[in-house]
Amino acid sequence: MGLPDHARLGLAYGMSLLAWWTDSAPRPFAASFAVTNRCNLRCSYCNTPFLDPRELPLADVRTLFDRLRGLGVRRLGLVGGEPLVRRDIDAVVDCAKQAGFHVSLNSNLLLYQRRREVFDPVDLVFTSLDGGPEVHRRNRGEASFDGVTGAVRDLVGRGKPVIAIAVVTSDALEPVDFLLDEAESAGFKVHFQPQCTDTEIVRGGLDDRLTDEGLRSLWTGILRRKREGRPIASSTHYLEAQSRWSDFRVSAWLDPEARCAAGRGFLYVDPQGNAYPCAYTKGKAQPVSLLEEDWRSAFPGRTPCTRCNVGPMLEFNLLFQRPLSSSLAALDRLE
Repeated sequence: MGLPDHARLGLAYGMSLLAWWTDSAPRPFAASFAVTNRCNLRCSYCNTPFLDPRELPLADVRTLFDRLRGLGVRRLGLVGGEPLVRRDIDAVVDCAKQAGFHVSLNSNLLLYQRRREVFDPVDLVFTSLDGGPEVHRRNRGEASFDGVTGAVRDLVGRGKPVIAIAVVTSDALEPVDFLLDEAESAGFKVHFQPQCTDTEIVRGGLDDRLTDEGLRSLWTGILRRKREGRPIASSTHYLEAQSRWSDFRVSAWLDPEARCAAGRGFLYVDPQGNAYPCAYTKGKAQPVSLLEEDWRSAFPGRTPCTRCNVGPMLEFNLLFQRPLSSSLAALDRLE
């Protein structure tokens, strides 16, 4: 009888952490695979739909998953673009489960009613909600809110854990409280992340009216709500880091004294099969084709940045930098 899913995930994390501590060959326990760059939305801060639209055929996806398994990956996030616009996404999910991954799927849920069966094997669902209808539509487009909350409630009713990712685009707490009230009512959690800058997968910048002091105050308010027991998926350490970030117009920087776990503990694969230490380093780090090269020998061991406030990357890094105070339950909330 094999180990339960969470036990296998925890073991993979432990082995990845050991490799990190001993500076051994990379053994990432988690990976994000962008199944497509195509998307049915044009969010104001996302550049992904304007990138290379080519996708790996299913046979190459299977090879890619075999390579990731061989590296030690057990936690696989399927992202985009919008994964549901890929016609064979159901087969991609099935391949991921057959390979033995703990699978999350990140979708805007606009195509949920047409592709409801895709979510049957999925272990965790991420979606996007930036606030109330007005805020969400301003950030993501006119039809972006339609049917999303209904889809979330249906998923929760099916027993699927759901985390809504909220991109912070103002220093107001009203959208935060709206989302937390909705989350408590519908049974999902919210992960808050700052609007990022200066990388290939994002576009635009912060509103000129936003100040670092105002944003730090906002993150302090979110941290307070976390400690009050509100349904916030973001970790306490993560929220503390955001509340102390000095310049929100700089999402990442190279500190020679710091060490980043990207590439060793986790990695990102684009729709053409090119791997990077993390999604934020696309366009900055040299890509490695996982269909042609071995990540363990091709990864140079260095990253173009070592400190960041980028939502999922910071959470992953905290698992390696503060392992004793990070719960293994946190593995479920990471993209």
